Amino acid sequence: MCKVLIVDDNDNNRLTLNLLLEEVEDIEVYEAEDGQVAVEMCVKNHFDLIFMDIMMPNMDGFEATQFIKQVNKKSMIIALSALDDEGSKNRMLALGAEDYITKPLNAEHFLQRLKQYLRIIAQRNQQIPKYPRAINPFNAHVFHRSTMFRIDNNESLAQYWDYWLNGEKNIINLSDCVRIIYGFALWLLKHEYECSIVVEENDEKLYMMLLHVKPLRSNIIKNILLKHFASAKYILSSEMLTFQLDKEIKEIKQPSNNAVMEVSDEAKKILSKTHDNVLSAVEYVNSTAISFFSKIDGLEIINDETDKAILAFEKEPNKRHLTIIYENFQEYAEILAELMEFEHLGFAVRTLINFLGTLTEEQFDVEKSKRLAAMLLNLLHDLSAWRENVFITQIARDIHYLDSSLLSSCIQIEAIFEEKSLETNEDDDIEFF
Repeated sequence: MCKVLIVDDNDNNRLTLNLLLEEVEDIEVYEAEDGQVAVEMCVKNHFDLIFMDIMMPNMDGFEATQFIKQVNKKSMIIALSALDDEGSKNRMLALGAEDYITKPLNAEHFLQRLKQYLRIIAQRNQQIPKYPRAINPFNAHVFHRSTMFRIDNNESLAQYWDYWLNGEKNIINLSDCVRIIYGFALWLLKHEYECSIVVEENDEKLYMMLLHVKPLRSNIIKNILLKHFASAKYILSSEMLTFQLDKEIKEIKQPSNNAVMEVSDEAKKILSKTHDNVLSAVEYVNSTAISFFSKIDGLEIINDETDKAILAFEKEPNKRHLTIIYENFQEYAEILAELMEFEHLGFAVRTLINFLGTLTEEQFDVEKSKRLAAMLLNLLHDLSAWRENVFITQIARDIHYLDSSLLSSCIQIEAIFEEKSLETNEDDDIEFF
C-alpha cells in the first residue's frame, strides 16, 4: 500500500486531487492544510508520495520540501503550483522535489505521470538484491554505479586526489584513506606497475579499493597501515586492498520560520538511520526454515567450548589448544554456510580459520599469545551477541549489523603476528604526507 500526502491550503485543490486519486488502487491518501502540518506528519510517519503546493501560509512548499527531504530522502515530492516560472521550478527541484506540475491539472496527463511515480516508488521499496558484480569484500549491497580511476601516470593519480579531496564529500577518514592509497599507487607507478582504484558505495558506507597490489608485500602494507592509518577498516587479499569508510549523517535542521517544530532526539536518531537493505531479525527468523534452529541452539555449546579453549590457550599456548579453537570455529563456519543472508559473516569466520591453520608453535611467544587470546575472546563474544540478538531475542533491527566489523576483526588478527618495524630498503620510497 502506497501512502500519499496532499499538501495544499486550498480545500478545493485537495478535493480535486482526492477525486483523481480515487481511480488508483492500493494507495492511502492523507491531507495537510499547510507546510508546517505536513512536516509534523512526516516526522511521525513515512509517506511514499507527497504532492506539495508552493504558495501556502505559515510554511510554504519550499521550506516544507527542504525539511521533509532531510527527514526522509526516500519520500517522492511532486511540486504542484500555479506558478509556471523557471525560478520556482528550479528552486523546488534543487530542494529535493522530483517533478513539477502546473495547475490547473490535466487529468489524463496527471494520471499518466502518477503511474510512473508509483512504478518508481515500488522499485525503491523493494529490498536491494545481492549484486554478484560488487567487487568489495565487505558488502554486496551497493549501488549499481561505481567510480574507477586507471592509474597509469602521475596525472591520473593527481586527478584521483583532486576528485576526492578538492571538495566536500562528507565521508569519515576520507583524507587518511586517499593519502594511503595515493602513496601505494605512487610506489607502483615508480616501479612501472599500473593499478586501478575502484569505489563502490551505498547510503551508509563507501568502499575504496586499490587493485593490483601484488607487487607490494602484504606485511609492508599492513605495517604502513598500522603506522599511518591505525583506525582503518580494511581487507587485504593477494590482489586488492579494500577500505570501508563511514558516511557522515547530516544533522537535521529545524525550519527557519517563526513556528518552532519540536523533534525528539529519539525521532531524529531513528529517522537519520534510513537503510535501503535492512532486514530485521523478526523478518529473517520468520522466513527461515524451522529445521535450522536446532543448529542455532548448538552454537551455544560451541561458544562455551571455544571460550574454554581460548582461556586454556592463553595459559598454555600450544598447537593442541589452538586446534580445538580452529575446529570449533569450523563448526561455526559450516552452520553459517547453510544460513541464507550470512555469506559475509561466514567469509569472516573462514578467513580466521585459514589464518589460524597457518600458525606454528614457534610463533607463540607470551605477548602475542595473550593478544591473540584477547582478540579471539572479543570476537567470540560478538558472535554470541549476534546469535542472541538475531535468533533468540530477535531485537536486531538489521541482521547484518555486525558483518563488517567482524570481518575486519578477523582480518586484522593477522597483524598480531606481523612485524611492526619496516625494513628501510623495502619502504623508503613509499611516500606519505
